Amino acid sequence: MRHGIKSARTSATQVSVDGSNEFGSPLSLRQILPSARLTTSDDIVVTSIAPSAEQAVRGDMIVYRIGKDDPAKLVAQAMARGAGVILTEQLLPCPVPQCIVGDIELAMAAITANQLDRPDRKLLTIGVIGSAGKTTTSLLLSTLLKSSGVRVGFQTDLGTHDGIVQSTAPESLASSASLIQWLGEAVDAGANAVVVELSDDEARYGHYDSIEFDVLVVCGSAIGGNDFGPSGLQCALERLTDDGVVVSPADDPRAMQIIEEHDIKHVTYGVRKAADLTAKIIDHADGMTTLLVTHHDTTAVMETSLCGGAMAANHAAAVLVGLLLDQPLHEAVEKVSSLRSVPGRGQRLSRFGQASVVLDLGGTVDRVAASLRTFRSMKGAGRLWCVLAIDGGEQPEILARYGHLIERFADNCVVTSDPATRQSFLPASHAVLDGVEQCVAMRLVADRDRAIQWAMSEAGINDTILVITGQRHQTPLAARTELGELEKLVETAWTKSEDNDPKPKLKIFG
Repeated sequence: MRHGIKSARTSATQVSVDGSNEFGSPLSLRQILPSARLTTSDDIVVTSIAPSAEQAVRGDMIVYRIGKDDPAKLVAQAMARGAGVILTEQLLPCPVPQCIVGDIELAMAAITANQLDRPDRKLLTIGVIGSAGKTTTSLLLSTLLKSSGVRVGFQTDLGTHDGIVQSTAPESLASSASLIQWLGEAVDAGANAVVVELSDDEARYGHYDSIEFDVLVVCGSAIGGNDFGPSGLQCALERLTDDGVVVSPADDPRAMQIIEEHDIKHVTYGVRKAADLTAKIIDHADGMTTLLVTHHDTTAVMETSLCGGAMAANHAAAVLVGLLLDQPLHEAVEKVSSLRSVPGRGQRLSRFGQASVVLDLGGTVDRVAASLRTFRSMKGAGRLWCVLAIDGGEQPEILARYGHLIERFADNCVVTSDPATRQSFLPASHAVLDGVEQCVAMRLVADRDRAIQWAMSEAGINDTILVITGQRHQTPLAARTELGELEKLVETAWTKSEDNDPKPKLKIFG
């Protein structure tokens, strides 16, 4: 592995005044896309890509996307404007040279990677993949690198940072050409390293095939194959550089088996099993977790407000990356523990005299299970309330598993609806009850805000109310907006409660 941070170089790509992407040097489509079919010659050299057919100039490459572009209109524009080539997935009836590929997005990723002179090779590129904990682990890694004086960019479910500008995108996680374009922007911003949260589905479909990773961090659990080919983890492992390293979870035998079958360099972390680095929970108190982090014969104590076994594993993975970068254990522990909160990942809201409210972006069974276990173990003398907002579009068997989990771990359960799928709440709630033994113990409230307000009005001051949202596929902007609305709702409910039931104030006598 390259332990040092790779230096960034300025991208050779320029944008011309007419808006087309001009390359620093011509690109051979035959070299970039060896399996493509070219209609007029053995090779086509591309010098620029038009943003759209309407904006094309002579010699530009035009991209035709099936279902998005009108083929007749695109062909007419290509012929009228003298386009040099059309990149397409099907043969079009026109004399303009065509490059026919199996997948437009994969082809554009390969072209963009060459256009930008492989920005992933100019950075320490860290990928994070797994069933749960990717966002938290990515932000822990970014905190570690930033605290070490490294300019770092990150791409997560909660937002992006190119090394200078942080943004909350209205689109889902970038992949293919858009991710490579972002890597180029990180290089231009002077970043030395990037941390990229990877989607299992995008990895399975090959949307990271034009990127190489120096470090691949695997988090979560139950990483395995599927009925339709290799898993996302298997595909991501193939994108590791020759001297790259996998940071793997010793607690997950399925993931470990896949990694060992690939015969690649790997180091392990664990909470329950022996590993190269272990993190043992020794105390839960007052919203803080204390860990003993051990590497070989060295042990350091870590205190963190990101609590629970799943969070302990995330911290261990990040500290292990610090060790790979030649940092002493105590320094890596200190830097990683400086991240105090992550929006929507066990985000605790509290006010004196009121029950604590914890916001958690659910969306998967693994996330919900980890969150329930964590706050069950930290509820103390109070009760654990769970307000679960379900996605009406989820599969019935998944909803039934949610029902089983909340009945098992929570003292009081309220099932409500994600606002976007409220119209399907009735059948979805019935699916949740299919996984429950004592249905009478469940309260069903279709309106999420009313469900939260009711739980807050009924909970005692020592109780914890865990609010788990239901949408699995949210854009960073949608997730942050939803969290902001929930925070405002909780604050308003607290204020109203205090106004309706004012506590006697202490008087000071002189």
